[in-house]
Amino acid sequence: MESTELEEIAFDGRPPVLRIYKDGRVERLVGTQIDVPPGIDPKTNVESKDAVTRNRPIPPTLLAEANVIAVSVDYRRAPEHPIPIAYHDPWDALKWVASHYGGNGHEKWLNHHVDFNKVYLSGDSAGANIAHHMAIRIEKEKLDGINLAGIIRVLVCVAEKDVLRHRGWYYCERLKKIGWKGEVEMMETKGEDHVFHLLEPTCDSAMAKLKKVAAFMNQGPR
Repeated sequence: MESTELEEIAFDGRPPVLRIYKDGRVERLVGTQIDVPPGIDPKTNVESKDAVTRNRPIPPTLLAEANVIAVSVDYRRAPEHPIPIAYHDPWDALKWVASHYGGNGHEKWLNHHVDFNKVYLSGDSAGANIAHHMAIRIEKEKLDGINLAGIIRVLVCVAEKDVLRHRGWYYCERLKKIGWKGEVEMMETKGEDHVFHLLEPTCDSAMAKLKKVAAFMNQGPR
């Protein structure tokens, strides 16, 4: 009997991120890119923007709301590539971003339109964990061009029905207990589950979260 595609699938990741087939093939459903606010012509002169590194393509609505340039990192993931590769690839991406400090990098958008005094590390789900580790590594290794020694604000977003919700709250409490002097902001979205804003990006809850994140970025240092 000929196998159907459904019978060949060994694992179907939810939310739709990847599928693993019984023959060992892995199908990825996300990509990598540099994102700029919609409606901007790369040939025009625009004001400096913040750089954002992230593990998923950035919603265009966030780019427009926050007016940022975003670098999405298509890091290698399990099961094909076990830990710690998922941390090595974003670090290489960060070093590539930092190589544009001073205007001598490969990507013209980063050379001419990024304010390296306002760099944000951001991620959803596992990407949030990676963003945290990148911040720690920058502190230890003093990455040229991106200095996070002056980090003073962190925004953590959780969802009421997410099984990982408590981890976000615990993270905030740990930052306070270790004596970190910065400011921690929390946003909990009622009635929603894990990465709801990626599954239904135009729903009211997702739009409210988008505006919160954009306002956090636009607020700047205090």
